Amino acid sequence: MAKEIPLTIEKFYNDEEDKFLIYSKKEIQLILHAIAQKKTRAILYFDGGKQFIPTLLLGVDHEGMWLDVGPSEADNNQILQSNEITLVSMHQHAKVQLLSPRIFMASFAGHSAFYMPHPAKMLRLQRRDYFRLPISPDAPLKCIVPVDREQSVRSDEVTIMDISVGGIALVCKESNIQLEEGQTYSDCRIVLPGIGTLIVSIQVRNLFDVTAKNGVVTKHAGCEFMQLNGQMSMLLQRYIAQMQRQLISSR
Repeated sequence: MAKEIPLTIEKFYNDEEDKFLIYSKKEIQLILHAIAQKKTRAILYFDGGKQFIPTLLLGVDHEGMWLDVGPSEADNNQILQSNEITLVSMHQHAKVQLLSPRIFMASFAGHSAFYMPHPAKMLRLQRRDYFRLPISPDAPLKCIVPVDREQSVRSDEVTIMDISVGGIALVCKESNIQLEEGQTYSDCRIVLPGIGTLIVSIQVRNLFDVTAKNGVVTKHAGCEFMQLNGQMSMLLQRYIAQMQRQLISSR
């Protein structure tokens, strides 16, 4: 049985999403037609991605697409007022994601529907299972990185911003280890509450500074898991699935 793809928003760092983008208007329309014909489930995110409703792609024309409205009039009104709408669905077992700055109320087959103009680009994640789970400050995760400082090995706890089966994003404070791009750090430990402890090697793929609204600058590190074995991968997938269920049930 094919593994169900979670219809959550994928986030990327720097320009790493470029290799997954489709710009061809014709190809985008063909994908959307296929989703509509198969009545593939979809999720419509609004309020900066904090809220969502399940929806269906009802139909597609040369200019845009019709989507099923939600059961809540308040949600529908908020969607219409949003300046950033994200639609996530599936096509041939791959996740597709598109962003629109606006959506309108319209009619389809005599019923109320949303109408969204075609995007200039579409994200299609072929055979990519790397759903990134954002980590809430209320339930923080730490990556414990062994550090060799002047031949005295110690551990440094670095805050995890998000995690996937492919890697983690770290938020590094001034007091933390100075991670180096391209460097691999072995025997890192991540305690997954109620699941177990991951023991992994991570490679820093990119580093960049982020300035908060209060002017504080932190360094973020996008890290890839190196040769994650079956046992560790299973622990991680169980944790992500558990947190997803909690997130959905809390809506």
